Amino acid sequence: MSQYYSLPHLIPEWLLPHEQSPGISSETCLCTRGFCGKGWVQYMNACYKVEKKPKNWNEAEMACQRYGTHAHLASIHSTEENDFIFHLMGKPLDRLNGEAYWIGGHDTFKEGTFVWTDGSRFDFQSFFPTEPNGLPGEHYLGSWYLQNGHITWNDYPIQMKFPSVCKYYLANGMYRDSTGPKQR
Repeated sequence: MSQYYSLPHLIPEWLLPHEQSPGISSETCLCTRGFCGKGWVQYMNACYKVEKKPKNWNEAEMACQRYGTHAHLASIHSTEENDFIFHLMGKPLDRLNGEAYWIGGHDTFKEGTFVWTDGSRFDFQSFFPTEPNGLPGEHYLGSWYLQNGHITWNDYPIQMKFPSVCKYYLANGMYRDSTGPKQR
């Protein structure tokens, strides 16, 4: 079953679906897969997939990698992409009840120096003013609170279990069927 979100200000006209269900307009539909595989949603030059089953951060990253060589937890490089992912995830806002989601940033190599699992530059951040706070064991990024209408991030410990969002760049392509993780 497709999910629809109101995102007209975030989706470029060329990404809007050409074939729509009755009653769905370009202003209410986030249902295009563009050049992405089945079950993925295209935004700009990348494809995204919501993983609803809560997992810890390592399990979530491994689940994304099972989709193909270039799939990882999502890296985020702009306010617009951050907002897009927040809406794609269903706007979760209660982290204490598991309503947050994992993204692909971590600082496990050096405290306070965050990197993306896909190897892209860490050239954008959306931390809440008191985060990241450097508490022991908190190395993995996920959604946090809304501030000025935009979702912020927090660093969490590994044992937290949240849904997640996977991403791959269209330029990299996929080497495996992107409809589901491969079982090992």
